[in-house]
Amino acid sequence: MRRRPLLAASLAGLVVLSACEPRPEPSVPPPPSTPTPAQAAARPVLPSRVKRLLSKLTDAEKVGQLFMVGAEGRYLADDDPAFRKLLSHVTADGVGGVIWFKSQVEAVISANARLQGAAKVPLFVAADLEAGAGMRFPDLVWGPYAMAVAATGDPSLAERRARNTALEARALGVNQVYAPVADVNVDPGNPVINVRSFGEDPADVGRFTAAVVRGLQDGGVTAFLKHFPGHGDTSTDSHRSLPVLPFGRDRLLAVELAPFRAGLAAGARGVMTAHLSVPALDATPAPPLASAPRDDVFTADVGEVERRGTVPASLSAPIVDGLLRREIGFTGLVVTDSMKMGALAAHFSPGEAAVRAILAGNDVVLHSPDTKAALAAVREAVASGRIPRARLDEAVARVLSEKERLGLFSRRSPPPGAVPSTVGTRAHRALEAEIARRSLTLLREEPGVLPLSRGKRLFHLVVVDEPLVPGLDTRVGPELASRLGEVPTVRLVPGSCEADVAEALRLASEADVVLASLFVRPRSGAGRIAAPPAGKAALKGVLSFGKPVVAVAFGSPYLLLEFPAIGTYLAGYGPQEVVQEAAVAALFGEAPVSGRLPVTLPGLHARGSGIRKEASR
Repeated sequence: MRRRPLLAASLAGLVVLSACEPRPEPSVPPPPSTPTPAQAAARPVLPSRVKRLLSKLTDAEKVGQLFMVGAEGRYLADDDPAFRKLLSHVTADGVGGVIWFKSQVEAVISANARLQGAAKVPLFVAADLEAGAGMRFPDLVWGPYAMAVAATGDPSLAERRARNTALEARALGVNQVYAPVADVNVDPGNPVINVRSFGEDPADVGRFTAAVVRGLQDGGVTAFLKHFPGHGDTSTDSHRSLPVLPFGRDRLLAVELAPFRAGLAAGARGVMTAHLSVPALDATPAPPLASAPRDDVFTADVGEVERRGTVPASLSAPIVDGLLRREIGFTGLVVTDSMKMGALAAHFSPGEAAVRAILAGNDVVLHSPDTKAALAAVREAVASGRIPRARLDEAVARVLSEKERLGLFSRRSPPPGAVPSTVGTRAHRALEAEIARRSLTLLREEPGVLPLSRGKRLFHLVVVDEPLVPGLDTRVGPELASRLGEVPTVRLVPGSCEADVAEALRLASEADVVLASLFVRPRSGAGRIAAPPAGKAALKGVLSFGKPVVAVAFGSPYLLLEFPAIGTYLAGYGPQEVVQEAAVAALFGEAPVSGRLPVTLPGLHARGSGIRKEASR
């Protein structure tokens, strides 16, 4: 793909973070070259179809094209209130697209076809498929997280998996994939990015980011780099409150922005902006609302959001238009992160947030908490001149041009029969299993404990930090049973009582080896990433016995920082079934272990750590 000279020049100065600990502040490369006025003002030539359509749309219709609404993909009959609401957004409001969250395959295919058929202008259909189609479609294969892919050390796996994801997405009617995550996960306490990142080294993250971009767009969808300008070095979840990146401009250019440049150089046509404060780039205060609206998606987890910081990057003209557009030279499509998140709810009404997003340089407003109010506010801002019509036309032209590039004016929906021939094929499943096997990282091993075998009594302690996902740990138990028969097991979740902990300690005291399966991963709106109290108490108690403990992190590898006395520790980076199956096989010596840690565990293990172990059976 063609590389922009400006981006190529910027890439020359990228700096690799050291693997040594403690983590050093990176050295600073020269700033990217400043574009000429002609470069800054350059706009792509519009296809004739786009020109004609743009000239025919009313202002109200143009505004509608800048909005995407969210939906859950259960089956929706034509007279279902949820479908009628979606249909009204498409027909009456003229929105530009829809984003599907957790969804059923057949339900989404059906809804997409009906919505596309009713739309005056073809719709963007998006989904967050960072770890394959199964990340949003539970009946499909959910692949390992980005950090697991990076642990293999092989960007070609990322590219191949991304292409598979894109092909499956298009078969489902999805034409935009909000991936890859280009954030550099420098903060071990990051509660929302964590294993969704390719790691802590900007150059490595950039290589894998570029590979995913190539795979997604080769497979026929628009790839979106997220979360610009970088959400990796913060311990605050933007679903709850406004994170602050307190770093200077030079540090931001060296670390946070490096993977975005790599992704853009690979041809990424989309960028998602983040709701976080970056005072070094825009110090404008963000005054709190007197009464912030509640986010109905995250009410149960979030509660009251915190009010602080400067104007979020997503609403900042110096960051979106200034840095991303004019300085870096990006001319593609810019979409906000979900506008329902707490980082915005504390500071701006839905209407004001949408107006500011468009003024800042975003082309698409994603998932507003009140789409009707936001549409009305933007239309009023256009009518009053607050949003210049030139800015409106520029954004709509980008939207329509990307729809043209995706072929949506020729075919809005996938051909019949596309799903069974493309989605969840044996080859796609095999690749996810290969990534899972090659990603497993053995960080420490107590002599004589592995491989597990029938000769030693095993107790299985399962720690799950997700009370609403009872089936997350679905494969470890059956895999153990197939090798050892029934294994004594205690499952501890948030809300488990002292009696549960006592039972775990009793069974552990009778065992020769304790296997601890730790399902602790980043969750939107949770605001933290840690073992639940009962799980923490039980594991600390077990460690005090002095018996061999084999722990597998089916999620955050940083969990070892909470339990540094663990003698054998295998990082799996996620709870996916393919990871659980691969981990058990490795523990029994049936498969080699070769992964390398993409992050630093301060005081314990450096980036790049990992014990290579050949199969013994």
